[in-house]
Amino acid sequence: MRYLFWGLVFFWWAMDLYLLVFKRNHEQKVAEKKSKFIVALLIFTGLLLALIPESFRATWRHRAFGMAQIAGTFILLAGLAIRLLSVLTLGKHFTRDLGVHKEKARVTSGLYGWIRHPSYTGEIIAFLGVGVVFWHLPASLFITLLPVAAFIYRAAVEEKMLLEEFGQEYQEYRKRTRMFI
Repeated sequence: MRYLFWGLVFFWWAMDLYLLVFKRNHEQKVAEKKSKFIVALLIFTGLLLALIPESFRATWRHRAFGMAQIAGTFILLAGLAIRLLSVLTLGKHFTRDLGVHKEKARVTSGLYGWIRHPSYTGEIIAFLGVGVVFWHLPASLFITLLPVAAFIYRAAVEEKMLLEEFGQEYQEYRKRTRMFI
C-alpha cells in the first residue's frame, strides 16, 4: 500500500507538472496569472512546514502503513480521480492561467453540472488524503490547510473573472451549483 501511495503522489506531480508547465493553450484570453503563483507558494509553504518538524520525520520513518494511511491513500486516489476527470471534461477549455477560451463556451457537463470547481475540489481532497496519510497533527494541518486556502483563493479570483465574462448566465449557474463538494 505504501508503494500505491507514492505511485499516486508521483502521478499527481507529473500530471500537474504537465498541466501547469508544459500544456500550452494558445486559444485563450488570459485574464490573470498572479493567483497561480500564490497557489504554488501556499502549497510549497504547507509542504515545507509539514516536513520540517523532526517529530514528523522520525514518526514517518518508523510508522507502519496502518489503517489511517490506507484510508488516506484512498482519499488521495479519489481526489486525483476527480481532478483528472474534471481536466478531461474541460478538454481544450482547460487553462493553466485564468482565462476564457476564444469560443467563450462554459462547460457545465459532467462534474461541472454539480460543482463549479471540481478540479480544485479534487486537489483539496488529494491534500486531505495526504494529511490523513501523514497522521501527525502539525504536519497534517500544514499540508491540508494551506493548500485549501490556496484553492479557495484561486476559486474566488476565478469566480470574479467568470462573472465579468459571462454575467447573468454565470450568476444563474452559481445558484444551481456548489463551489466545491
